[in-house]
Amino acid sequence: MSTNARVMPFEYSCEEVPCVALGDDADVNEANAEEQNPVSADEKITALEQMVSHLTISMDSMFTRLKDMQDKMDTDKNVVIDAAIAKKKSENKAEIPEGTILTGKTKGLSYFMQIKDGAFYVGITRYDSLSAAAEGVSGVRRSGWTFWKLPDGKTVKEAFKE
Repeated sequence: MSTNARVMPFEYSCEEVPCVALGDDADVNEANAEEQNPVSADEKITALEQMVSHLTISMDSMFTRLKDMQDKMDTDKNVVIDAAIAKKKSENKAEIPEGTILTGKTKGLSYFMQIKDGAFYVGITRYDSLSAAAEGVSGVRRSGWTFWKLPDGKTVKEAFKE
């Protein structure tokens, strides 16, 4: 390729790409300054209620989109975790992929445990086994295999014994 080659900018025309007319600004009625700045307390309250209503609708829309994205990511993550567990089961190994977050519930409280660095972490507390972590959060000696649940809701025992 020659160093003298010039890159020509790509040009669009409305004949090639569908375009929509924006309209004329002259058609837009300007709002009165008095209408934009409420004077009385009732007008201010009404204006604030309208703003809160608009913000609530916007936030609901954002949360709905975020929830949809999170559900998609969780589904994808569950597929990866399930595949990793299936592979380990076929190798006769009881191993859970690092990065997996398990949940456990005791005394009405939910706990989250992350598997990282070859250990089990509840918050910043490191445990060497599932059962030690289960005992640590519940205060009662118990099987970690039945206490902790994978993101898909199965206990660790259910996932490995299927």
